[in-house]
Amino acid sequence: MKGTCIIIGLLALMVFSSCKKTLDDRFLTPKRQYDLSVEGGINTRVATQYIRLSKPALTLDAEPTPISKAVVTVDDGKAEMIFKESATAGVYTATNKNEPNYNGAYTLKIVYNGQTYTAVDTLRQVVNIVDDFLPLSTKSLGNGLYSGTIPKHTFGYLNPNKWLISYLDIPLWNPGKFDQSKYYSYTHYLGSPNSLYPLNNLKRTFVLGKDDYITIYKLSLSERYAKYLYDVFMETDWSGLFSAVPVNATGNVSGNTQGYFYAVDVVAGRYKASEL
Repeated sequence: MKGTCIIIGLLALMVFSSCKKTLDDRFLTPKRQYDLSVEGGINTRVATQYIRLSKPALTLDAEPTPISKAVVTVDDGKAEMIFKESATAGVYTATNKNEPNYNGAYTLKIVYNGQTYTAVDTLRQVVNIVDDFLPLSTKSLGNGLYSGTIPKHTFGYLNPNKWLISYLDIPLWNPGKFDQSKYYSYTHYLGSPNSLYPLNNLKRTFVLGKDDYITIYKLSLSERYAKYLYDVFMETDWSGLFSAVPVNATGNVSGNTQGYFYAVDVVAGRYKASEL
């Protein structure tokens, strides 16, 4: 009897291990494996433009692999910008000397590993900071101090925009730094995706002296780029217990790719905390 129990136990362990392996494979193996990922695009504030290409990681503990030796160009409707790989593997740069082509198309072309990938985005002119509502609130604490709150998402704006509000140790906006997304806040023309999800928790707060400076960057978004970001947040920031049905955020790059190539207009202003 004892031997029979041992055999049954071993069989059960083998079945459990087999099921566990099957479940692990099912959940850990990506449903779709992409050829490449595209980040960056065209901006109007600085002449140097940045685009990063990488091979997405296939496991949680792996890092994306930079893609080198690709041919990268952007046509702004007036001339073609030729991007060259920089000293940082996978990051391609070019100099834009043309005037902004507002409401015009910017077309990305990537040739890599025998495949051609294209993307198009429209450059929308940004509304000046002073002519729009700021996505932050401040109040005086007395003794020359001011507190402020910056919500990550604000809804119901006439135009969609991306913002970077810099102060103290929050770095200035830099299109060549691809790790600054954690500092961005967004104003959406679409409504809140779910009133039951605690969006008020997604915010940044600060306390500054009256003479401390805040630099505000405002970036325009095309309608398609704004919709792409909204879809991304549906799967990340707004993915709560009562969130909507998950969506697949589809970028604008053709072929088996992920990411979004953008064209953004950028304005900036520098203000004392007491002026806000």
